[in-house]
Amino acid sequence: MTLEKSATMQDLARMAGVSVATVSRALSGKPGVSAGTRSTIARLARELRYAGNEPARALSSGRTGRVAVTVPNIQAEYFGRILTGAARVIHDAGLSLVLETTHHDPERQHDAIDSFIRMGVDGGLLLLPAESAQELTALYDSGFSFVVIDPIEEVTAPLPWITATNALGARQAMEHLLTLGHRRIAIITGEPDFLSTKERLHGARQALESAGVPLDPRLVRAGRYTESTGAFEATLDLLRRPDPPTAIFALSDRLAFGTLRAAHELRIAVPDSLSVIGFDGLEAAQMVSPALTTVRQPLADMGSTAATMLLQLINGGKPPAMHIQLAAELVVRESTGVV
Repeated sequence: MTLEKSATMQDLARMAGVSVATVSRALSGKPGVSAGTRSTIARLARELRYAGNEPARALSSGRTGRVAVTVPNIQAEYFGRILTGAARVIHDAGLSLVLETTHHDPERQHDAIDSFIRMGVDGGLLLLPAESAQELTALYDSGFSFVVIDPIEEVTAPLPWITATNALGARQAMEHLLTLGHRRIAIITGEPDFLSTKERLHGARQALESAGVPLDPRLVRAGRYTESTGAFEATLDLLRRPDPPTAIFALSDRLAFGTLRAAHELRIAVPDSLSVIGFDGLEAAQMVSPALTTVRQPLADMGSTAATMLLQLINGGKPPAMHIQLAAELVVRESTGVV
């Protein structure tokens, strides 16, 4: 019986139509290779069962080929889309993901990271981590390579983190409502101590101040980003006021869904009598009735960009910037209209 000859790096280069150096960069996760080429090389390597000399490479480099991910939960579409983008880049680099859910519990977050470090992962992606900015700085200074996605607190230390343009997106949403003639505008926020909440409130206030419209503090209510119940109750209270708002800006799509449900229960027509805007750009936002105007975050791109940054760190390089903001964009649908 003869054994089938294993594919070589030269074979992969010839079939992909690229140089051997490009194949080497793609398989090791180094920058300088387009996403399409990296994907093609990864596919060929799988199909031809290219193994290279991974065991020896792992021993010499001290790497395990595993990347850790901590995430509050995997049920929310928000986290799922970020993970999808990150997983694609990690997979194409020939690495594997190790996932742990933390439920926003600092103790679970600490235990997960300690466990990952003990098992020798090459680096980590921390989605909305429960650690404080000081704890994240200490972790980074310890030599563990990681990238933070959507930190809860502002991080001023030079460690890598990525967000969307929260303030700019919120400003665009509020300017849209002002252009439609709304002046009495309510805001339903997420967790008040979250950086994203503070940034979105800042952007909304900027738009109102530029238009000379004061923000009535009685029209600002706090909820939880991933829950619609609080927004439902807050909206019922707001709309039962003697001077109800003509528009509500909910700082997440899930919050906006609660607002829409409350308006429906009170038989208040959207957008004829009430305009509603969300934030995130979830797939469900275009499925509700009326379809929700929202600020779309580039969630999958946030995940893929963070993973690319992490691979650069793992390979001894530095990301092009330590703090990257990807542009959020206003998507106008049916839930907003003129006063």
